[in-house]
Amino acid sequence: MLERLSAAALTVVTLFAVAESATQTIPSVRRVIVVVCDGLTWRDVEQMDEPMPTLLRKSAIGLLSGASLDLQGKRGVYATLGSGMRRGANSRSPLKEWLQRHGKRVWVYGNGDLELMLGTRNHGRAVSKSDPNGMTDVSFVAVPRQRLLPALKRLAADLPSNACLWLIVPNSPQTGWATRRLTPIFLFGKSVPNGLLTSPTTRTLGLVSSVDFAPSLLSQLSVPIPPNMTGSVMRIVTDGMQDRGSRTRVAYLRWLDERSAQPLKDLLALATVIVAVIAIALALFTLHFLPLALPRSLAPLFTFIVVAGMSIPAMLFVAAQLPHRSGWTNGLQLLFAATLIGIAAMQAGVTLAPHFAPSNQHSFTATGIVCGLSAVIALFGVPLYWATPLGHYPTTGWRYFGITNSGVGIVLAGTVFAWHLLGLPDRLMLTWCVAAPMLMGFSFWGVNLGGAMTLAFCFAFAWEWLVKPKPSWRRCVVRAVIALLATAIGLTLVESFLPADQKAHLGQLLQRMEVLGMMALMEMLVRKLSLLWSFTTALPFNFALLATFAAFTISVPLLAKRFWVFAKLLPSFVAVFVGAWAGFFLNDSGMEVIGMALVYTGGIVLLGLAHARKGVGMNVLRPCR
Repeated sequence: MLERLSAAALTVVTLFAVAESATQTIPSVRRVIVVVCDGLTWRDVEQMDEPMPTLLRKSAIGLLSGASLDLQGKRGVYATLGSGMRRGANSRSPLKEWLQRHGKRVWVYGNGDLELMLGTRNHGRAVSKSDPNGMTDVSFVAVPRQRLLPALKRLAADLPSNACLWLIVPNSPQTGWATRRLTPIFLFGKSVPNGLLTSPTTRTLGLVSSVDFAPSLLSQLSVPIPPNMTGSVMRIVTDGMQDRGSRTRVAYLRWLDERSAQPLKDLLALATVIVAVIAIALALFTLHFLPLALPRSLAPLFTFIVVAGMSIPAMLFVAAQLPHRSGWTNGLQLLFAATLIGIAAMQAGVTLAPHFAPSNQHSFTATGIVCGLSAVIALFGVPLYWATPLGHYPTTGWRYFGITNSGVGIVLAGTVFAWHLLGLPDRLMLTWCVAAPMLMGFSFWGVNLGGAMTLAFCFAFAWEWLVKPKPSWRRCVVRAVIALLATAIGLTLVESFLPADQKAHLGQLLQRMEVLGMMALMEMLVRKLSLLWSFTTALPFNFALLATFAAFTISVPLLAKRFWVFAKLLPSFVAVFVGAWAGFFLNDSGMEVIGMALVYTGGIVLLGLAHARKGVGMNVLRPCR
């Protein structure tokens, strides 16, 4: 506990120091030495002997997120380091060719992994034979762990004043999607200030991405950066605290390393809790259809569990912020938070049902409250996303800031069901339907272009189905096209006012399109389709989710022909189904959109079937004749 409090205190000191500190660009130099050593963690570096303590004290230090197109990392990270954009293990890096094209002499010594990083097969010899003394502009050296300290000691001691030394650890000892860790990255040299590395890619102090290395190296050597590189030039946040500052930086990076890995550590326990809640809800639902004399309290208990369970996606963001020692502790915290939300929503449903939607059961009003609250948390709780189970995974580099595709699914389904179940005013919802896609795609907030297009598409359908007394599929399509164009134009206009180094996703795409034209757009689409395929096929469970959601998509319209409750709710179901399937194809991890939409759809379907079976409630709940 004392260690945790100390780390937290040092973290606060670091953050306050950064608020008053300067951010500097990486200095330009004439010569760069890049030392690559695989299989280290931050704790390994902290426990090493000299010269590592000196480097920690006198370098710009940070943690590297090994982003690539491969879920398993390893060789794909090397290709990404040399490409400045996410690449897979089978890709060829253009780094060496680009350096040579601009007159830089390159020397490579190491193992086969450097081939992926540089796109070269030259090992152990100078590329330029006209340089017999080996005074090259860029040297890449792969060093095994057992020889790292002697190599660093020798290179640091002989480092000229116009040179700098990079130490890069592409992969941690474990390279699996659920076991990877952030890795150390150092920049040392006489012209390099002490501080923490960061970049516009991550927007996180002390964290940089593998896509940032190639642009940073080229910038140091005054070499033009290719327009197809999606990474950003790293920057150094200085604190001016001398030795005390180095201790603070090390403690902060230790905390950052542990915090970034926490969601994946907690995942098994949280999944167990969620499965248990689903199993209990399904068991109670099944009891409704058995010819048994059941306690009268069973129906309210079932309703409460479903309502509380529907709050779990939003509560995952909140519970992850609570201090905990293990995933099981966090699971209990999640259960407690969902229980409180369920109790509050049920009580509010009883109190507010006559005011919000007089024709609805209080259970549906409670459900609408949970859906609306979830949508608000998912859209406005951007700081809650970092290193959470449904948020950003800095260790794998899939996302660093903004709103994830899970958040897109929560906003989509939560908005539509809250709109319908609570009978929210159309003017209020018009404002939300315009603002939500803009916030979702804006570089300073959601940073999710696919999510912005998904919401615009879904809300256009929802407006037609929930507002118009006689919805038309033709008008739906026209509204959707207009909404997509308006969102794209609006975001393009807003992004044009942002500084170049603050643009993300759409802003970066527009910058690349100015140089590459439609090739930049095609490259992005191909990359997204590749990621969509990788995510979808990574787990057999994903196909079960897709099949379940497809079954709901087909069965709900059939249930609407038999039960008035489903006929009444059909417009919101249609909007969610259309929006979720659109989100599946518009986002690289569209399975997250489907998964979150399934939570809210499944909960409301269970409540509807239970009420229809019992024949309780108002006229909207009786079977059709």
